[in-house]
Amino acid sequence: MGRKKKTNMPRVKCMKREGRLQSAAASWLKTYTGNRHIFGYRKHFDVSIGTAIAELRMLGVPLSDEVVKRATESEQAAIRVKQTRKEKRRQCLDEQRSGTVPWSDETYAYIAEYTSWGIPYGVTWGEMERFADMESLDRTVPPRSRDCHFSLDEDQLVLEGWEAEEEEVPFFKEYFNNKDEATLLKFT
Repeated sequence: MGRKKKTNMPRVKCMKREGRLQSAAASWLKTYTGNRHIFGYRKHFDVSIGTAIAELRMLGVPLSDEVVKRATESEQAAIRVKQTRKEKRRQCLDEQRSGTVPWSDETYAYIAEYTSWGIPYGVTWGEMERFADMESLDRTVPPRSRDCHFSLDEDQLVLEGWEAEEEEVPFFKEYFNNKDEATLLKFT
């Protein structure tokens, strides 16, 4: 027969019940100074809460019903948290496998990438709304022809070469009527 494989796990974490009870009675109970016996026993011997409670009662440690109830509730809460994390991880993996990865969240409409610190950057929802507004404006204003230009006649805006009805873009002339020529040259 070959040699046994040596593990890096401490000996007390590999013990069976009889070994744990002997070790706890001989040394652990004498040296443990904390008030949370269930937590300490569980951590030292790497056992579940139920096993720790049963073995501490076998050793004669006084445990109140309230302490036992809180310990079991905390373990159940930890199990629920672990299950929800596992479900989230499974959903993310399913989304990645199906190719539909969510590229947005409550702040960003489109997440381009993440920085080295894990901060996302991209297009925010507010910017996306502004882009949508600009696109809707582009659809209402007909494209300018090459011979269309702006000029000022008697402090009024005159659009030459543009054959559109005033109702289509009512704010356009009102906006530019009060501007000077320098401002108008920026837009032409």
